[in-house]
Amino acid sequence: MRKLSSLATMATLAGLVVIGPVPSASAAAAAATCRDNYDGATAGWMYAYDKANCEGYLGGAQLDDNNWGNSLGGFQGSDNNKATSIINKGEYSQVKFYNYTLPHGDDLNPHICLTRAEGFASNLSDDYWEGLKLFGTVNNSISAHQWVDTTSCSALAE
Repeated sequence: MRKLSSLATMATLAGLVVIGPVPSASAAAAAATCRDNYDGATAGWMYAYDKANCEGYLGGAQLDDNNWGNSLGGFQGSDNNKATSIINKGEYSQVKFYNYTLPHGDDLNPHICLTRAEGFASNLSDDYWEGLKLFGTVNNSISAHQWVDTTSCSALAE
């Protein structure tokens, strides 16, 4: 019997050497990036998150959502003005994010776009509407989005 328990102990220790220690939850959270979420995202959708590095899922949409604060679409109620990071895994389009709900008049509604090639913006605190600090940061101020072609945007998220 003693021989059997010794073999079990050795097998357990050998497994730890081969596999290595399991990372703690805090280490996994510290290593979180938008790349992980982007890789796991459904093609044809865009997503928004409450925190940097695509943490704190707010919602996702395959279609336009002209008002993130109403009860329609992929973003509802408290999602309005909360996004800090975004993902675009659209098929052929880019996503145009707006400072105000639609319709508002495109000329009066500052925007920023995220192209399919960019994939994600992990922290919107350093992005500004129309690329100008004059209009304020995009962080926590998105109220609507639309899928648009590549010629519809004058400002891109970084």
